[in-house]
Amino acid sequence: MSATLNTILSQFVLLPTSLLITLVIGCVLLYKRCNRSALCLLVASIGGLSVLSMPFTAQRLVQSLEIYPAVSPAMLAKAQAIVVLGGGINPDQPEYAADVLNATSLERVRYAAFLYREHELPILVTGGNPGGGEAEGWVMKRALEGLFNVPVHWLETQSINTAENAQFSWKILGKQGITTIALVTHATHMPRAKQVFEQAGFTVIPAPTGFHNVETKGVMNFIPQANSLGLSNLALKEWVGRLWYWARKTVDVRGDKQ
Repeated sequence: MSATLNTILSQFVLLPTSLLITLVIGCVLLYKRCNRSALCLLVASIGGLSVLSMPFTAQRLVQSLEIYPAVSPAMLAKAQAIVVLGGGINPDQPEYAADVLNATSLERVRYAAFLYREHELPILVTGGNPGGGEAEGWVMKRALEGLFNVPVHWLETQSINTAENAQFSWKILGKQGITTIALVTHATHMPRAKQVFEQAGFTVIPAPTGFHNVETKGVMNFIPQANSLGLSNLALKEWVGRLWYWARKTVDVRGDKQ
């Protein structure tokens, strides 16, 4: 499945597309005078939008994924290298006359630079160009070396998803005897990333960044907010991704047994 098709299909189960589709179907049924079915869908879409936009819901969904704490110096000392996952780029930015890292990738790169200052482990950056244009890996390398004065030892630019990040990173590092890595990605993404990197052959020391640890208090917990809907969508994306990887693994195992 191509990266573009995979992205399009995933949007049908993520926000806000999934709720909009439910709302549209409800309106069509209402027009067709299927009142009971229409009412159920309209209530489901409006209720879903309201609940998923509440800080209380968003924070609980995110916390279900942020299961790995910040890496300790003792754990990091066991790693042979740091692997940094790409999180996207902003293409053709006029003020730079170049592609630059988006906020997600910049957070990861900044944290990798911090870890390098502490332990001077060699760094591999991994990320291709699923949307076209310059590969994420090249933009990450440019930022680490140009902005943070941190050398990049290995560059991987062919991958278009997390599973391929792991597979192609193993091809580079495994042949050099590097099997224990500190994996840098966002805290919400870490469970899925750790799983596929371990399946590729690595011993993974999670080094998450970008924790969502600021709790909303009082009545504001239950008032829908746009940024909370974004957080809910982030969490749902990760759970859908984990389900997809589990389904693929199940199919592969069954295929091997036949």
